[in-house]
Amino acid sequence: MRIWFNQSFSMRNVVRRIVAERPQVQLFLSAVDAQAPVRDVAPVFWLEPARGAVDYTNWLLETAVTHGIDILVPQRGKLGVARGLDRFAAAGIRVHLAADADTLELLDDKAAFANSLAGDPYLCPTRVVTTAAAFEDAVSAMAGLGGAACVKPRRGVYGAGYWTLDADRPLAHLADPDARRIAPEVYAASLRRAEELGEPFSLLVMEYLPGQEASVDIVADRGAVMLAAARIKLDANRQRILTRHALIAHATGLVRRHGLHGAINVQYKQDRRGEWRILEINARAAGGASYCDEVGIPFCTTWIDAVMGKARPFTADIDAEIIAVTRAERRVEPAIQKELATASQA
Repeated sequence: MRIWFNQSFSMRNVVRRIVAERPQVQLFLSAVDAQAPVRDVAPVFWLEPARGAVDYTNWLLETAVTHGIDILVPQRGKLGVARGLDRFAAAGIRVHLAADADTLELLDDKAAFANSLAGDPYLCPTRVVTTAAAFEDAVSAMAGLGGAACVKPRRGVYGAGYWTLDADRPLAHLADPDARRIAPEVYAASLRRAEELGEPFSLLVMEYLPGQEASVDIVADRGAVMLAAARIKLDANRQRILTRHALIAHATGLVRRHGLHGAINVQYKQDRRGEWRILEINARAAGGASYCDEVGIPFCTTWIDAVMGKARPFTADIDAEIIAVTRAERRVEPAIQKELATASQA
């Protein structure tokens, strides 16, 4: 059986684990970057066309047909594939998506997702703003709750566009841009300028959450949870991973509600009172996939087993602390075949 993952995050450790523990699977990987770390461990690696160079969904379909792919597990371009599932089915290609097109749209739209959680005790106080005046009102409302505010785009990934609105100097964001802190009045001035230029925006103003971060890493089979682990980020290097935690019940409930499938990551953060608030659902695997495996939670193999229709629930009680270690590896091209150019021309 030929299974193809198109890469959207670093899958090096995931692929290494699957290749070692499920050698019967014919695994194919692709990425836009010819030097992507996954290249070294992928049994077959394809170079994808540059972003925007082709119709990506068409390219996926044509390449899958050309190379006899049985199962496609999209990690990028998911919405386009979801809207064209009938074309893949007609070609005899099974597609494993995290959700249908409407649900993927919901998870991508942070405002719509927040609205869908109305009444949920884990929902963070949130306002959607499309004008500078509404932004200033929202920031004042958050201050009235006793805490600072933060802002982020309605759509975006990996924290792009996030700012904490608590800087007390107008040039603070220029002096230390990596801190992602800006004075509210400076941000508001930029919004007013955007309005003058006719540049639309849609933003979420939220209560700033200063506490610990946590993720729940899940493997699901059409809404049925096969494996779930909470990952508490203790500091920059240490994480605690548990299969028994209050956040797991909340996250798995959302997975069942939306019928999610495959590798899923649900992110949370504590507010100033220590209460957990949900940030988002990522319809993809996260770094916890590899951390889980390191403490005896078989995330990667359960994921590939779900793709093959053979996943079994993992119910063991795990509570372990792990330290992230950076280890240099010499890059050596493996002896197995690599297809770096042919796929981009398929």
